[in-house]
Amino acid sequence: MVPFSDEAALDRGSAPWRERTRTPHRWMIVLLIGATLGFPIAHWAGVSLPISMVFGACIGGLCLAFKHRLLLPGLRTRIGDLPRGFGLPALYLTHGGLIIMGIALAHIINATTGLDVDDGSPNIDFFQIFSYSAASVVLLLLLDQSRSLIGNPVFFALITGRYSRPVEEQRLFLQVDMANSTALAARLGDREAMRVVGRFLYALGEPVRRHGGVIDKYVGDQAIISWRLSARRPQVPALSCALSIRRALTGLDREMGVGLGFRIALHAGPVIVAQVGDERKEITYFGDTINSLARLDGVAKDLGRDIILTDAALAACLALPGMQPTPLGPVTLRGRDAPIWVLGLPPYCTSTP
Repeated sequence: MVPFSDEAALDRGSAPWRERTRTPHRWMIVLLIGATLGFPIAHWAGVSLPISMVFGACIGGLCLAFKHRLLLPGLRTRIGDLPRGFGLPALYLTHGGLIIMGIALAHIINATTGLDVDDGSPNIDFFQIFSYSAASVVLLLLLDQSRSLIGNPVFFALITGRYSRPVEEQRLFLQVDMANSTALAARLGDREAMRVVGRFLYALGEPVRRHGGVIDKYVGDQAIISWRLSARRPQVPALSCALSIRRALTGLDREMGVGLGFRIALHAGPVIVAQVGDERKEITYFGDTINSLARLDGVAKDLGRDIILTDAALAACLALPGMQPTPLGPVTLRGRDAPIWVLGLPPYCTSTP
């Protein structure tokens, strides 16, 4: 049985260096994306592109950083908790203030670097920049919201047509399921139970991002997460991600005090990945691997385990020193003739027995 402190240390130690430096990289990305606002500003206002891109980086970068909680995360949370009818006006006012801050910062940078030296471009006043920037920020945030609704990999796969024809891939899947949502709904009521489910699914975001996974789909109170395997990356930190999710959900249960239960199952193998749908498109998976994953939740329930994985998943996971899964024996899943070997992680605890 692994103590809480040791388990946390294993999880932290497995995270690659680039994940621990994620915040500076995210700032760099939002500033680069924000700089693209310089193109419409340059076109509309007729000023030089370098000056416009500084304005874009400062204005768009601040707005995107606020949206992704890199800037003023406490304010972002408080706005989200405002009563209905107050949140949207507060969000508009905040973005207006960020645009003004961005304009002021861009003026300082342009003056400091000498970019604002007269180069033949017409001067633009504050109201021109504010109106152009506000329109561009709205479009940028709408595009970013569309991307966040379906996730980066799916967004770029859809716009590039990667899966317009079915593709076979090797993937490792991690399925997280709330164990007692029906009982919670009966005890707390549907509205309060939905709030708990929302907190449950939200808590998965940080561990999944930190370990390079992708949340492919939410189905009710269940989430399916995956990693694409390749010859260059035959193993991924999914086992560490499972431990991190376990710790996050256990902490959420202590905070909410509602008796939150969960089960996590990992499986790996070949799947067919395809883009389906017409008016609403989606990336979906077909094959025995994804069908078996769906049935592993019942196995975890029967075994009384919060985390189980198959031997195929274990082979595709980066090893964690000191964390040895326990063999639980073969099980025969519905629809399969051959048994599948299942293992479990040691129970979560906060002290050495």
